[in-house]
This record gives sequence, C-alpha cells and structure tokens, in this order.
Amino acid sequence: MNISNFISKRYLFSKKSRNVINLISLISLTGLLVSAASLIVILSGFNGIQKYVEDVYEKFSASIYVYPKTGKLINQTDSIFFYLNNQKQIKYFSKVIEQTALLKFENRWVTSRIKGVDSNTYNLKNWSSNLLEGNGELYTKTQPKILLGYGIQNELQVPYNKDSPNEIKIFSISKTKKISMQNRSSLNKKNLIFGGTYTINPELDFSSAIIDYSVANKVFEMKNGANYLEIFLKNKKDIFNIKYELAANNKKLLFKTHRENSQLIYAASDAEKWIVLAVLIFVLTLSSFTVFASITMLIIDKKKDIKSLIALGCNSNTIKNIFLKEGLMISYFGSIGGLIIGLFICFIQMKFHLLKLENSALEYWPVVVKSKDILMLLIILFTMGFISSYIPARVLVRRILKN
Repeated sequence: MNISNFISKRYLFSKKSRNVINLISLISLTGLLVSAASLIVILSGFNGIQKYVEDVYEKFSASIYVYPKTGKLINQTDSIFFYLNNQKQIKYFSKVIEQTALLKFENRWVTSRIKGVDSNTYNLKNWSSNLLEGNGELYTKTQPKILLGYGIQNELQVPYNKDSPNEIKIFSISKTKKISMQNRSSLNKKNLIFGGTYTINPELDFSSAIIDYSVANKVFEMKNGANYLEIFLKNKKDIFNIKYELAANNKKLLFKTHRENSQLIYAASDAEKWIVLAVLIFVLTLSSFTVFASITMLIIDKKKDIKSLIALGCNSNTIKNIFLKEGLMISYFGSIGGLIIGLFICFIQMKFHLLKLENSALEYWPVVVKSKDILMLLIILFTMGFISSYIPARVLVRRILKN
C-alpha cells in the first residue's frame, strides 16, 4: 500500500470529530461543493436563456442574407436571381424592402421600420406561435394588410376587429416630388387594413411593422428593387457551401449567414456568458483559499507526525505527497460532488420545470447542459484544487524539514 495515500486518507477521514482541522477540512469541502454546483447550475441556466434568444432570432431569420456592396438597392435585373432560381438546394427566397415610414391611426402618429416581404414566399407557419391577434395574412381579397409589432400597436392604440377592420395610413417621402411640410402631396400615402399584432422581441415589437413587398415597392418607389434578399435553404447544413458558391459568382454582392447577420447579438450573448463565468471563477477562487488554509493548518498541527515519519525512514517527497493528496481529495471530492449535485438540480428543472417565470414570454426557466461546459469546469476546478494543495504541501513542508 502506498503510505502517502494511506496517511492522507486517515487525516481526512479521522474519527476525531472534535479536531478543528477536520472541521475546517469539512468547511473547505462544503464550500467547493456549493461553488461547483452553483457553477454548473448558473451556466446551464444562462445557456437556456441564450438558446431561447438565439431560437427566437433564428426562427424569423433567413438562412442567408444578400446585401449590395455598393449603393442601397439590388436591382431586379441582377444576375443573382438567375442563380437563385436555378439552385436546387434553395427552398425559396424573397426580395425585402426595409425603410422607415410614418404610420397614422386617427390622430396618432408613429415612426416605424417597415419591412416589405414577398407574399409568395412569406411563411405563415413561422409566425403562428408569435401572433397575438389576426391570422398573419398580408392581403385581403381586395386590400393589403399591415401587421404591427406589439409596441407599435400600443402606441397607435389601434384595436383589432376581425369583422370591421380598422385602417392604418402609411406615409413615406417621395423620391420624385419636392418635400414640403405644408403639402402632404409630397408624401406617398397608402391605406392598409390592420391585420394583426405579433411579438418577437422588445427591439422588434416596438419598432417594426410588416407589409407585402408589392405595397412597399409602390410606397417607397423602389422600382422592383430590394434593400436585401432573404434566402431559405432546404437543408441548413448546406448553408456555407451555398454561401460561398453564390459569393463566387456574384462579386458585387455581400452574403451573410443568419449568425453573421446578427453578429452583435451573438457576440453580446457570448460576452455576457464569459463575464458570468469570470465572476463565478472569482468566487471559486475564494472557496479554494479554504483548502489552502486547511492544508496549512494541518501541516502545522502535524509537525510531530512529520518528524516521526522522517525518523521511520520516509523521505521528503513522501511527506509532501501526504498533504498534497489530502488537499487534492478535498478539492476533487468537492468539485465532482458539486457537479453531480448541480447536474441533478438541472435535470429536475428540465424534467419538472419547478422554477416558473411569471409575466414572461417563457413559462419556466430554460436549462441547457453542455458537455463542453462540464469539461471546462472540471479543468478549472481540478487546476485550482491542485494549485491550492500544491503550494502549502511543498512550501511549508520544505520549511518544516529545514528546521
């Protein structure tokens, strides 16, 4: 039997419950247990919120976005449309007009970001779960509709009435007429039926409205052009291959995946996660000091034992390993035990949704456990455990042996 393993276990699991050293060791182990459990629970909870946000944006995002490198429009005669119509991996694509306009209902005015999408490729299925009112259609039999973000509807105070729908006026600056504040004829105007309300996220809810492309084309005088294109693929696994193929054949256009198009959102989300992790590691570092203190006090308390072991023929490395291994046992038992407890808590939340979220878009707090997070935490916990055990075991034992 390895003597350092045997003695370190005896020190850790001693039955002398009144010994203050054992009490400090227990406190150290408990601190690491709680810290490790907190790390995995908080990170998994953050992953859940992050995934929810990403799913919301991805749900309403195209696979690939196409922008003009120069100018503001993609002309209808551009060669990109030939490639899109002949690309079998493309499910459908849409020309999109996105401009700022004024919306008016009765005597209330609101500035809104208007998005004109192609009704032929507009996918109602993507909107069904986010519609608060209406059926999501952009056209009646005789008149076009407008869908409003929840915040825009509140500002206009326009009620939804299926049987007797209200009209909303949209105004935009004409590109061909001389602008005059006194002359409204210098503005393009269109009457639209209020077709419903949607909610996606606060940013879009309070700034956006959706109309049919043909209406936007006339109101904003786009001459059948588009501010950008949205491409939806049959299989998202082909996204990078299709992107690079289209980019190689259309040098004047800029192609972005949905993640690249929302880079700021993803970057901010990742940055928040790293900040949270940094704070948790700082707390874990404080917990690791208890291991350092525990091993230090144990070494001081066992001076006589150290001298006895030296007299029995143990070398300095054996003595150092005794205290190093005890520190490692405290650290590793606390870390692994804490992760197991944390994973169990996450499993309970995933299975039974005990933590509810009231007055929120989510019914309960989402939890996503990632294997890479577990591996990362194990590396961090084991590294900090080794450092907090190694320093007192090597430095203090060396000093005692010299004396």
